[in-house]
Amino acid sequence: MADRPTRRRLIALAAAAAVLAPGCQTYRAMKEKVQDVRLSSSYDDPRAEEKLAEADRLFEAGEYGDALSAYKRLADNTGNSATLAERARFMQAECRRLRGQYPQAVDTYHRLMTDFPTGAHRREACNRVFEICDYWLDDFRDELTDRAGKGEKGVLMWRPRWPNPLDGTKPFLAQEDKALEALDWVHTYDITGPAADQSLFWCGYVNFVRGNFDEADHYFSQLVELHKESRLRPQALAYAIQAKNNATGGAVYDGRKCAEALHLVHVAEATVPELTNNPEMADRLLKSKFAIRFQQAEKDFRTAEYYERTGHPGSAVFYYELVRRRYAGTRYADVATDRKDGLMAQMAAGKHPPGYDPFAVVKAKWDEVFGPKESPAADDPAAVVPAGGAGR
Repeated sequence: MADRPTRRRLIALAAAAAVLAPGCQTYRAMKEKVQDVRLSSSYDDPRAEEKLAEADRLFEAGEYGDALSAYKRLADNTGNSATLAERARFMQAECRRLRGQYPQAVDTYHRLMTDFPTGAHRREACNRVFEICDYWLDDFRDELTDRAGKGEKGVLMWRPRWPNPLDGTKPFLAQEDKALEALDWVHTYDITGPAADQSLFWCGYVNFVRGNFDEADHYFSQLVELHKESRLRPQALAYAIQAKNNATGGAVYDGRKCAEALHLVHVAEATVPELTNNPEMADRLLKSKFAIRFQQAEKDFRTAEYYERTGHPGSAVFYYELVRRRYAGTRYADVATDRKDGLMAQMAAGKHPPGYDPFAVVKAKWDEVFGPKESPAADDPAAVVPAGGAGR
């Protein structure tokens, strides 16, 4: 192996070659070529195994700072074997973790997962990241406990806190976001690992509490679909139903999320006895079903109102009847019945409302003033005129 001075001379020679190379006509091009040479860290190192053993000795002796530097040099040298580089990168992250540098350790573990997605240390790295993220989420759990003691319920918006610049175990900013991002890595790189389902659950639960129902639905639905043997699946299923129903934004928006939530309710009732046998969870499931049906009833009722408002009484009658039959027992069914009867009476009299459509209003007024008069009814004897004239 070339020692450090020799390596510096080699870099200087390579930089000179880059300067003299054809096509290097500008200062910027020359600078870029020199930087590329400096950043290159691939070289043949016959003493790599010996250096790794020395780094392991420093690690065992508790000299994590010196061991960290040694492991980093070995991992950055892409000329080393993949097995040696992976172990060096993992031990570099371990040194950072044992020194209390948790944010840097998580970044190093992530680099290990990215460079060696099927490596021998992948699962262990994912478990380490989950442990660190679980520690970071202690602040979130403390906040929940504090707000529960004060009686706060519903969506809990993020509450800013003063970071401690002297605490190297936590990110200086965006601690919660960093934890959720790292937990997503854990599931992505080790989908069958022991911490995969827990990572998804915490990603979903934090987003659910913060009111990010689309994200919560995404994570909870993944847990339900991909981890059917997880002990967290029943809770995830209940939260997924609520998240889907809350993610719609109301009855005026797309109703497919409501349909998906109702489908999950039926799946839960048929296949998850942990929910139906638990009185508290069964009551929660029943309330979710009522909320879903209520929102669907409101959506169909507003559709009927839209057709009535725009001068399409036939379509309005159809949707009012749909609400009356499909959502019997709700207040929307009672109102829909009254609206439908009123529209049917107006249509039978030939005076159905034109709605708020200005063209329909003008046409209705024109027909009322200038349109043909109604002929007398054939079954009215007083209205029948003899064929020969009235004087005969």
